[in-house]
Amino acid sequence: MPWSLLATLALSAVLALSGCSSKKDETAPPIKPPPAAEAESSSVLHGTSWQLVSLRGQSPKSGAAAMTLHFTGGKISGSAGCNTYSGPHAEKGKEKIRIGQLATTNRKCSSPERMEQERLFMEMLRAAESFTLEEGRLTLKDADGRSAAVFKPQSQELKGTIWRVVSYSNGQGGLSEVLSKGRSMTAVFSVDGQLSGSAGCNSYKAVFTGSPESKSFSFDMIEVGAKQCPSPDIMEQEGGFMAALYASASYLLDDRALTLNDADGKPTVIFSRL
Repeated sequence: MPWSLLATLALSAVLALSGCSSKKDETAPPIKPPPAAEAESSSVLHGTSWQLVSLRGQSPKSGAAAMTLHFTGGKISGSAGCNTYSGPHAEKGKEKIRIGQLATTNRKCSSPERMEQERLFMEMLRAAESFTLEEGRLTLKDADGRSAAVFKPQSQELKGTIWRVVSYSNGQGGLSEVLSKGRSMTAVFSVDGQLSGSAGCNSYKAVFTGSPESKSFSFDMIEVGAKQCPSPDIMEQEGGFMAALYASASYLLDDRALTLNDADGKPTVIFSRL
């Protein structure tokens, strides 16, 4: 498949991209995030990323996706186990925190237990009023000063990681699962800043930039193969995946999952670690 045609398909699909459906957490009062420069200068949490160690004194359920919390410029984001979330936060005085309305994706958890764990996690975020940083760990506390959740630091460095595509934006407000037939779709982020992998039937190469502090993501396309895909649906999937990559502007990295997001913070590609 000629690159010019593939690029045309990908760029056309970008115009139609939109992320997962979202819902608003109406129980938390809205707050207006401070300007990014002000938030960065006044926040001790800015640029930090964390993974849940305990929730209400209990360890996360084994086998569940990591539950994470990222702070960037007056905003928080992360994974609640099944769904991703984002919203504003403010630090008020020493070790005081307030979290505003949170937008979340609307995927169904794989079990009632994980659904309940996610509910408790989101409830904990809404109720958090203070925090402490001790011995390299972050503790969020409720209004009574009781420990609600404990987090450990989490690396956000993309370099040196390898991933397999699980789903990508379908251009219609949702995510498409990767077809079972055909080659796996992969992404290899090398330590020298090269991104390479399989798009399903053709290989691709690019130079990427990923900031562990701001979670921003960008790349310059260098080369995509021109091999004819074995079927129209595989060819369509390859074009959709490339379009999703083009639309990606930021990322969230967990122990077992990598999510690329568009400029509005909506998922474009979800990977699992290889």
